[in-house]
Amino acid sequence: SATADSAGSASQQASTTTGATTGTSAPAPAAAEPERPAESQTQTAQKSRWPPPAASLGATSQRSLPSGSASSIKALNLEPLFSNAPAPGRIKPIPRKELLPLDVPQPAADAAPAQTEAPAPAPQPKPTPAPTPATTPAPVPTPTPATQGTPNTTKKNFKLKNAALTRTKTTETEGQNKENKENKENKEENSEKPVAELPLVSNIPEEIPSARQVNQVKLMPADKVFDRELMLRIWRLQRSEVHASVSGLGTGERPAERVPERRQNPRSTPNTEIRRPTRRDPGNVLKQGENAYRVTEPTSRLEELGRRVRALLNKICPDNLKTIVETLASIELQKAEELEYVIKIIFGKALVEPHYCETYADMVFALRTRYPEFPAENEGEKPHSFTRVLLNTVQNEFESLPTTFEPTDDDKAKFPNPEDLQIEMKKRKGKMLANMKFIGNLFLRQLLAVKVIGQVVHDLVGIKEGNALPEEHMIECVCELLQAIGFTLDETTQGESLMNSFASRLKDISSIRVGGKAAFGKRIQFSIEYLLDLRKNKWQKKLFKEQAKTKAAVRDEFDREARQHGRGNAPDSMFSVQTVGVRPAYIDDIANQKKRTKTDTGPQKVKFDQAYVKKICQYFGEEKDGESLQTDWAKAQPSDKETKQGVEWLLETGFDDDKKADIVAVTLAELMKRRLVPWDTLKECFSASLSGLPELKMDAPHCDVMVHCLVARLLMLENFNQVVLKPIQTFVSHNENRDLGWSLLLGIIKKLKTEKANDIVKKALSISEFASCAATARNTTVSDAKKLLESA
Repeated sequence: SATADSAGSASQQASTTTGATTGTSAPAPAAAEPERPAESQTQTAQKSRWPPPAASLGATSQRSLPSGSASSIKALNLEPLFSNAPAPGRIKPIPRKELLPLDVPQPAADAAPAQTEAPAPAPQPKPTPAPTPATTPAPVPTPTPATQGTPNTTKKNFKLKNAALTRTKTTETEGQNKENKENKENKEENSEKPVAELPLVSNIPEEIPSARQVNQVKLMPADKVFDRELMLRIWRLQRSEVHASVSGLGTGERPAERVPERRQNPRSTPNTEIRRPTRRDPGNVLKQGENAYRVTEPTSRLEELGRRVRALLNKICPDNLKTIVETLASIELQKAEELEYVIKIIFGKALVEPHYCETYADMVFALRTRYPEFPAENEGEKPHSFTRVLLNTVQNEFESLPTTFEPTDDDKAKFPNPEDLQIEMKKRKGKMLANMKFIGNLFLRQLLAVKVIGQVVHDLVGIKEGNALPEEHMIECVCELLQAIGFTLDETTQGESLMNSFASRLKDISSIRVGGKAAFGKRIQFSIEYLLDLRKNKWQKKLFKEQAKTKAAVRDEFDREARQHGRGNAPDSMFSVQTVGVRPAYIDDIANQKKRTKTDTGPQKVKFDQAYVKKICQYFGEEKDGESLQTDWAKAQPSDKETKQGVEWLLETGFDDDKKADIVAVTLAELMKRRLVPWDTLKECFSASLSGLPELKMDAPHCDVMVHCLVARLLMLENFNQVVLKPIQTFVSHNENRDLGWSLLLGIIKKLKTEKANDIVKKALSISEFASCAATARNTTVSDAKKLLESA
């Protein structure tokens, strides 16, 4: 790099000297002659150690050279890297020609004697500043076409490594070219042979007007490895030109540089058309069968109801159980037939998916109070409730249990293929065992009594007339049922006695022999033995870890295993030990809460007084639990007179303290929603409080807030009764109360808007009693009163 910079500085100095000599219009020949030796020495120091141009270029190419010389950068056509347009004063660039091969050109035969001389070390010129101009100013010559060249500009130094892409330029007339040629031939005879191992790069000045020079640049490096930057520059300039030897070839990415293509999610771009691969062979396209599924619109309400229920059940898991229950509870059922249809779908899914049997049992326990009861079809029968219909469905499935599991003639005719018949029998057996497991989970959730379990076991493996032996599938059902509830049965005295009788009966069945052989196969004997050993082991069962559980349960299990690893006891990676037949914890919590309620209340009736009413109102304001409010209100068992007195106490609390007005209003609305207080009772109490509102407002200026909150909360109820608006209509009918009545109506609308109940505002304005009250209070028409209330 230092050598190239020094050579470039020396070339610039030589160019400046020769340019000054050429620019003089009439120099004396005698004065110019002594300058030639210095010029020759400078050119000799700058000359590249390559063969003369005549050796590589013919006479024809020398005559075709343009008058202006180009730098080594132009020789590579790198001008576009610096500027797209030529600088002012430069000669128009030579048009590109076909690229020469990248091999080093061989010298001609006539140049061989010049290269046989012994090489001598070339002097390394040092960078010198540009020479100062002569003291005598030279006259400015008139430019002629032959001598009008580009100005003397210096290009940046580049390291060039290919001699096949060089270009030669001259800037003198023919007479001067001949004279310079003779001088150069004399200098080349004294020059040394270039060293092949050390390729040198010579920076040739852009313009040498005084002498014609042919510059050659070698691009082939010593290690024959081309510089990447140079090759990229060449490729960028020549990308539009394709060499004949490489036409038809292509390039590819390196494996290390290949970036995986990120697939775009088609759901994120709804307007993007998804292109699917087309099949070239039409014979490979699958043909649609005769019984293929086709999306159709529901033809009846039951079909639409079934689709909605199945869509929800297909997404069920322990984590989203609460969401599924709320969505199912929001489905409106209009008759008992629809209730039976929904329960049938739920029960069918529980049998098909025994993996989620416990989850389905939790779901039906949560839904038992969410659906309404429908009256019985026949007189004397019990109403159709969710629990009763569910138990009837389970009982019907149990009673339809076949006496034998051997395929009948109808089954063989329906499934002629033995494999299909075996699959069908396996499905039936799986549904049978799932039904027994579901019955056990209903018992654990206290939806079935202990005596029902005793009756079921007796029907399956009990002693029958003639000492007939039970079928093998019935014994399997008993083992499945007792395994699901055994731990809970052993916790009570009655259950433990039943479990002892069940175990003794199973031992007898296992030991029965017929003709000296066991009456049942080894599989049944092992099932009985496994159940008895499980009971001896306190119902500790080794289970697969792939069980339906919540994320919290998975995290707890992971933490427990981590602690075991820390103690040095590595758990089994495939199995986990669990106590089976345990009643869910929330069932015990409900039972304990009922016990605490009985203990707190005691045998005596709760005294229904003002302190008790304020206490339950405060509890409801903190917890917002309607069930607890209903339970607390029912504990006192108030009479009609006591109920009216309780409502008056609540209204008095709200009118006296405006901060408690909203809590009292919410409590009264919940009592009306659960039909614990009649609407007529509330009307009478509210009318009495409203009549004394003007006098009360003098002592409590914010007592009207109670009216705003109460009426707004009552309007939000689905079972709102318009009878509660009659006291307001009576109040505004007096002229002295119209202004106060109008302010009450405006406050009610503002309260609804504060609660973001805009639909309730429309509902209130659509009520004729409410609109007429507004019109009377404002002394205007109903339409104008509505507009004023909407703009409030």
